[in-house]
Amino acid sequence: MSATIADPEPNQQLAMLRSSAFAFVAKESPFSRARALRGKPPGYDLRFWNALASQGWTGLLAPESAGGYAQGFAEMAAVAAALATKVAPEPVTPVLVFAGRLLQSCSDSATARQLLAEMAEGKTLPAVAWQEHTSGAADFDRDGGLSKPSTTCVRSGDRIVVRGSKRHIRPGAAASGYIVSAASADGLALVWVAAQSAALSKTIEPLADGTFAARLAFSDVELSAEMVLATGLQAEAALAAAYDEALVLTAVELQTLARCMLTMTLDYLRTRKQFGKLIGSFQSLQHRAVDMLIQQELGEAVVAQALTALDSGCPANERAALAARAKSRCSDAALQIGRESVQLHGAIGVTDENDLGLFLQRALVLSAWLGNGSTQRRRVAGLNRAAGADNGGLPS
Repeated sequence: MSATIADPEPNQQLAMLRSSAFAFVAKESPFSRARALRGKPPGYDLRFWNALASQGWTGLLAPESAGGYAQGFAEMAAVAAALATKVAPEPVTPVLVFAGRLLQSCSDSATARQLLAEMAEGKTLPAVAWQEHTSGAADFDRDGGLSKPSTTCVRSGDRIVVRGSKRHIRPGAAASGYIVSAASADGLALVWVAAQSAALSKTIEPLADGTFAARLAFSDVELSAEMVLATGLQAEAALAAAYDEALVLTAVELQTLARCMLTMTLDYLRTRKQFGKLIGSFQSLQHRAVDMLIQQELGEAVVAQALTALDSGCPANERAALAARAKSRCSDAALQIGRESVQLHGAIGVTDENDLGLFLQRALVLSAWLGNGSTQRRRVAGLNRAAGADNGGLPS
């Protein structure tokens, strides 16, 4: 029996949320807004972020104890997809999913609980600082897990000292602070470092879509021990889960971008004439359009499977494999569809005035963030290797 027949109410609520989100974004976030914010720090509009909070979307995933609505990833995906249709630059996935879910898993910490409540209210924009290498491949170990950080957290009485550096942090500008992964005597530590902390230096790096990433350097940043949110196995599990969940929601955005680019291209093929004929009637272009459609539908399928698995609470190894597959598939699909779309549009496809460029530039940024398609495929190979070793050398 289908889920729609078995329990129609959740599906109706999701449909209402999706309809509301798309209507809100269409009205409040035209392409002109995205264009106006490009290259101007912080790269997004804090007033629009407050509007998202007024809609209740900043607390969508947060538990009721933090003032949130305790909704699932399908609901969060509906909002992320709606914003992606207009290339809204607000860091929904980096803040609400990656950082928000990480804070939720650190609920033993009073600091984490306070930050989560402030985030759900729209008052705080936390960012996760975990990558340390220029190439994303170096941030994973041989078995597909997250590598141990070289950044350190050392206790000194009732204080801690953080030393090291981090890269590729989103949002790069106007973040309230950073959840920093660091090595400690207790294993992995997750530490909250406020943006205005002494001895913390930040370099803002512009990205292709006009938003910004950050590079941080911690030169003996001294903090209260209360800023340690989690350590050991709890920290490892929290970071791994939040990372995989952020991968899936990034795949949602990429899949939406791919669908929008394909729709624009098909519309163009139906209206542009050459040699007295609609170019969509040329068989060679029809074949290329079909290839693009196949890539888009494959992306939709893996994203739907990954979202269902997240909402059902799948095991960690299954979650990691599905998340990596979704990110890999959607990264490659968005880039392929973007390239084909530009070519099929002809000269107009490379102009800045054409909205196609907004989608392609965002796809370039998101496909690289958290590890590109190649990195995720290597990660899947590592996960399979680890699973085979756990099963006595037999493949799972």
